Amino acid sequence: MTTTTPDAVAPESAPGERAWVLEKPSFGYKPALDGLRAVAVMSVVAYHFGAGWMKGGFLGVDMFFVLSGYLITSLLLIEWAGSGTIHFGGFWARRFRRLLPALFVLLVAVALWGRLVLDSDQWHELRWDGIWSLFYAANWRFVVAGTSYFSAEPSMLRHMWSLAIEEQFYLVWPLVVFGALWLAKGRHALLTGICVAGSVASVAIMQWKFEPGQDPSRVYYGTDARASQLLIGALLAILLVHWAPRARASRLAVQIAGTVGAVFVLFLFWAARDQNDFLYRGGFILFAVAVAAVITAIVQPTTTNPMKALLCVPAIRWIGQVSYGVYLWHWPVWVALSRSRLQGWGWDISGWPLSIVQLAVTFGIAALSYYLVELPIRHRKYRKKVWASTLVFAGFGITLAVIVVSTLGATANILQARPGTVLNQGGDTPVVTARPGTVAPPTQRILVLGDSVAASLGDALAATAAGDGVTARTIARLGCGMTTGITLNKDGSQIPWSPDCAKTTVDYQQGAIADVQPDSVLWLSTWELADYQTAEGQRVRFDTPAHDRWLLGEMDRVRQTVASAGGRLVMVTNPPMSPNQTREVTQDDLDRTAHGNALMAKFAERHPDDVVLLDLASIVCPDGATLADPCSATRDGIVLRPKDGGHFEPEGAQWAARRLLDALYADLASRA
Repeated sequence: MTTTTPDAVAPESAPGERAWVLEKPSFGYKPALDGLRAVAVMSVVAYHFGAGWMKGGFLGVDMFFVLSGYLITSLLLIEWAGSGTIHFGGFWARRFRRLLPALFVLLVAVALWGRLVLDSDQWHELRWDGIWSLFYAANWRFVVAGTSYFSAEPSMLRHMWSLAIEEQFYLVWPLVVFGALWLAKGRHALLTGICVAGSVASVAIMQWKFEPGQDPSRVYYGTDARASQLLIGALLAILLVHWAPRARASRLAVQIAGTVGAVFVLFLFWAARDQNDFLYRGGFILFAVAVAAVITAIVQPTTTNPMKALLCVPAIRWIGQVSYGVYLWHWPVWVALSRSRLQGWGWDISGWPLSIVQLAVTFGIAALSYYLVELPIRHRKYRKKVWASTLVFAGFGITLAVIVVSTLGATANILQARPGTVLNQGGDTPVVTARPGTVAPPTQRILVLGDSVAASLGDALAATAAGDGVTARTIARLGCGMTTGITLNKDGSQIPWSPDCAKTTVDYQQGAIADVQPDSVLWLSTWELADYQTAEGQRVRFDTPAHDRWLLGEMDRVRQTVASAGGRLVMVTNPPMSPNQTREVTQDDLDRTAHGNALMAKFAERHPDDVVLLDLASIVCPDGATLADPCSATRDGIVLRPKDGGHFEPEGAQWAARRLLDALYADLASRA
């Protein structure tokens, strides 16, 4: 995140003293503002790194918005007062030299990392996030794509939404300021009116678009709903052009207001929650006003107070100076070095030790970026101005090329095929006969129905069963479950392809059973752990009596279909998610899995004659799973599900297939 420190174009003094027309450019370096940047960026970092005492740390972004509005407007007013115009080319060139080089480095690094580590589906999404981030439109990319800010599987570039809003402001605001000052002959009344009207309109848009109880990502990301914070900063710049506290009472009032504002800011850092109705019903604008009060107090040149003194401590100021790099890198570092990803790689580190590692890596990269990339280009240490600009535009082209070209040669894993794709794995006859010296298994034709988790086991099941003299076919639909309900995201929105899945479920199941004519049909799917939508459009939440009744009914529908074809239904429990390379395991993940497995057991108890319960969860996670002690990512030295904690890798699939079939044979033999 960045709020650009004004270049030292004038001696340090108070920002303007005239009532209506600023005559002398005057806006020197104000060290306390660097300290405030440090507060803003560290609150965001603490929030993203999971600090329990900083639940409202996301508001640090709003602090940056107010700072940006104040600083950029101050610079534009000063330039107009000094020259009677605004040089757009020079202004934008300074912004580009300040912001783009570090962004190029980040995007190239993220692109290369994503290409090496992510599967093709995740990489496809990240690639588009990178392209939109390069053009500072990431926030609208997330809005159009319906990407929730609160998703449990966030993009490595999710934090670029706020930088996009700032850059959009940098592009448009100079034109607005120029037009308002030109029309008003240099006076600020029209510009003030625009700021007030714009703030009111922005707050109104947030009120209009926000729906209590629904995912607020649209207003959280939207430039239109967020402009009020930037415009509050702009209003502050205009105010301080016209007024500086001279009398002792005025100075005291400013300091009291600043202190009250600081207390309110700190309180919201601690108490606010990212989906609180209060924030979207006026809390964001109140926070912006409080930040404006703090800025007013700390920029006064003749007043010293404890808050200003603290913000001017050299170490705090340094954090503020590198805050842009810290903001750029902290989120990708957190995603790349998350606990679950490290555990998926076999490194068990969590809690404060992990946070220290993440902070050290973040600040190390940010410092390198600041001293080796940002400062040399910003201050034109490359000999000529044209070279600095050339480097920026060359970097733009190189970054775009890396993001696009790195997709060439990418091949999609079967588990990242288009949702709804049907995979048919396994042959019609065994490859080899049963193992010598063994009794023929009590089942001869196995059909596995389910989703991509079933598909991740399909080839291994076919090969392993063939060694036992058994035919095993997996006919899986990627991204689709076993029910006729429309599956919902946690925010209540429809999963885009779910309606098509729901419409074809019955035909898919009946067709597969008729084709294979199995004596055992395995139900192996995870989509049933989600909320669903009724035909009337009503949302039914998971782990409620209504959802339980519906899901048990769907199980019985499949049981009857299988029984009518002369087979038995085998319900396969879902193993708890294990630490992985994609996202953190949550308590909600564990709770949903446990409840879904309990329903399977209940259903099997109701139908002991033609339903078998096969406990894959106990095979993969014999000791169970909690957040403190999650399901191990490895068994017998084999990493089972490293990428996302759910889908099996080939070696892990072979390990699981052998044990799954042995458990099935044993259960069926006991019934003979």
